[in-house]
Amino acid sequence: MSAPRTDPSASPPAAQAPESGVMKREFTLWSAFSLAFVFVSPIVAMYGIFGLGLTAVGPAFWWGWVVTLLGQLTVAIALGVLASRWPLAGGVYQWSRRLVGPRYGWFAGWAYTWALLIALSSVSYSGSVFIAILLGLDATSPSVLVTVSVLFLVVTTAVNIAGRRVVKLVATACIVAEIVGSLGVAVYLLVFGREQQPAFLLEGLSPAPETPFMMTPFVFLVAIAGWSFLGFESASSIAEEVKNPKHAVPRAIVFSLLGVGLVILFTSFAILLAIPDLPAILAASEGDPIIAVLAYHFPPVVVDAILVMFIIAFLASLVGIQAAASRLVWANAREGELPGAAWLKRLRGEGGLPANAVLVTGVLAILVLLVLQNEYASTLLVAFTTVGFYVAFAFPVLGLAIAKARGTWRPGERLFMGRFGTAMSWVALVWLALEITNVLWPREAPELWWVNSAPFIASAVVAAAGLVVHRLSPVGRGLVPTSPALDARTQAAPITETGASR
Repeated sequence: MSAPRTDPSASPPAAQAPESGVMKREFTLWSAFSLAFVFVSPIVAMYGIFGLGLTAVGPAFWWGWVVTLLGQLTVAIALGVLASRWPLAGGVYQWSRRLVGPRYGWFAGWAYTWALLIALSSVSYSGSVFIAILLGLDATSPSVLVTVSVLFLVVTTAVNIAGRRVVKLVATACIVAEIVGSLGVAVYLLVFGREQQPAFLLEGLSPAPETPFMMTPFVFLVAIAGWSFLGFESASSIAEEVKNPKHAVPRAIVFSLLGVGLVILFTSFAILLAIPDLPAILAASEGDPIIAVLAYHFPPVVVDAILVMFIIAFLASLVGIQAAASRLVWANAREGELPGAAWLKRLRGEGGLPANAVLVTGVLAILVLLVLQNEYASTLLVAFTTVGFYVAFAFPVLGLAIAKARGTWRPGERLFMGRFGTAMSWVALVWLALEITNVLWPREAPELWWVNSAPFIASAVVAAAGLVVHRLSPVGRGLVPTSPALDARTQAAPITETGASR
């Protein structure tokens, strides 16, 4: 008779060694919320694409955030439902394989892994602009920005390997930076630096006559805004390290998205109304129009202090993204589904950290940066990151729809938000299908065909590589059996919380 399968969502006994493959529960609801909050980070989410949206659409791009926040909220609720049933590390991957099966889950994990890795590259590249400005470097040079980005990723990798206490410290520093750098600056500008009326936010919204629907500013700005609301699901990446995860993780997912969204809407509203002369600001931006706005309203020493806060926020966001990516790699390796799984799933130190997985994610993110050294790097990274996350989100949401259609979705306990939560999954599925189409839609000039097609080409390459790797993986070769705990055709037993309050 085989030994019973250990439930990874339950807390390990106090004497269990880190090498056993079970991580300690040292995080709380606040930890899960703060990790997801810094992963998304209002500073990163807003300032990373503010200049892109303002240049491409105008002040009206603000409304893209409103629409996208509402759409992503349906996704957060749907993922919260799944997190309340299966609070496991590598959430998107784990939920997908339990809803449909190991092969489906493998491809969900593959898509989500690359979404996180490209997000690491994208956020580090966006943050390097502010570091370059602070240090007096050329913030418009791709080679300068890539060099700074690589150094940025080296630091974040070291932070993640240092341990959970360091991660918590960085997350706390980020939240302080957000309060001062986002809310503090916004309140000051709204009270003392207002230059425009609210009607300014309508400029650029009206399309030219006979403009195709998919080419209208409103549709385009919704595609751009998608980059700002990704990563809220990262609270699930540390589910096996959180106390009482079935209660804490779903709430952390939704609350982090709402918190980030409200800060973005308020701060961007204040900054847009503080623009004295839009053409002049765009001409004097030197890499980012926000810096030009701040330089107009604040003395240089204050601008430098704000830049430091921005950099702290970007650092914390990168730490959160890498924490999520490394836990996903570790979760795949734990199931024996990756090359070098024995090495990747190894936990190190007293706290049982997936240090090897952290190191691998850092190296892969650096390689992505080295490949994309061109003047369109920022635009391409934003597009790649957005479509990658939307596709990754679609796997478990579609999987839930498939399980419902098959009649295999039979939870034995009340889940997050009850029937309303499961009903919202249908809305989330429609929203994700529309946004994937929107992001992939070609809009640039015909001579830039490779920029137009880059997100689609990148998605096709990742998918093709996934087919090859899958055939070589233990799952593709049929070496990973479908156990009762993973079989989508059977009802999963409720996950216990033994020891979770330790």
